[in-house]
Amino acid sequence: MNARDRALVAEAAERLGPLLDSARTAVLTTHVTPDGDGIGAEICLHGYLVSRGIEARILNTERLSARYQFLDAGGVVEVFEASRHDAFVRSADLIFMLDNSAVSRLGPLEEATRASRATTICIDHHNVVEPFWNLNIIDPESSATGELVFQIVKALGGVSDFTAAQAAYVSLVTDTGYFRFNKTSPRAHQAAAEMLERGVSPPHVYEQVFERTSASLVRLGGMALAGLRVEEDGRLAWITLTQHQVEQCGAEQEDTSDVVNGLLAIDRVRIAALIKELPGGRVKLSFRSKGSLDVNRVAQGFGGGGHTNAAGAVVPGRLPELIEIVLRPCRDLLRPTA
Repeated sequence: MNARDRALVAEAAERLGPLLDSARTAVLTTHVTPDGDGIGAEICLHGYLVSRGIEARILNTERLSARYQFLDAGGVVEVFEASRHDAFVRSADLIFMLDNSAVSRLGPLEEATRASRATTICIDHHNVVEPFWNLNIIDPESSATGELVFQIVKALGGVSDFTAAQAAYVSLVTDTGYFRFNKTSPRAHQAAAEMLERGVSPPHVYEQVFERTSASLVRLGGMALAGLRVEEDGRLAWITLTQHQVEQCGAEQEDTSDVVNGLLAIDRVRIAALIKELPGGRVKLSFRSKGSLDVNRVAQGFGGGGHTNAAGAVVPGRLPELIEIVLRPCRDLLRPTA
């Protein structure tokens, strides 16, 4: 790590240490529809808290998807149910929010979190600071939140075992696109090397995370790609999915992020978009980009967010009426300003 990174991690450890010394119970959570980074960060931090004698519980809004279940051999990730977990959340000493700072993205945990007596801590690598949290540890230069957690645990004197290292490695590979996105740093590769030294197997992780695609998702991807549109001299590619197509393929529970990711493999494409119809009169927007083209700005314009090269939002409306509205800022991003 460079001097700046060492100072940030050391400061985070210094601020966290006293809170951990006095804590007996802790809740760890992440945003709704947990992804590889949020889940990896939770499991990595959970192991360290337990090693300090803290009763730590990971409470998420949904069960782990099939691709991430291998991370939780011990079954420590729970699905939040108010009747079972509300009292624990409200009485916890610490609440950790990982890979997200927006309280609104806590879903059903929001009410209990707002009412809790806990000291609230946000650890994230998105460039947003939410004033709700008592302690914000935000590093936009970290490649993944799991990487940041891994470094903080080291600074606190902890040693991440195989389970924690594997979880943090999943954070890294999912949020860096297997080390190909812009935010991939020397620090990320150094951390990955340490994780491998603890027994992490890149082929095993890749198979579990990236090679568990269902037949229904492949069919759905084929439907989407059949309607592929490319414009702006080949620099913008976009696809749509209707609710009928999703239901026809039996893919209601599938994560379609890989479908839009694949559009960036098209020669010359710099921005890719997926506009997907959801139940209840909503539409999900997924944006991807290359280089310095900041699709996070596009997503923020629709009330969403994410990273420079990967972002999204969910908006109310009907798919046919939203297509042009969604594509307009994508085109603007590709066109030089006067």
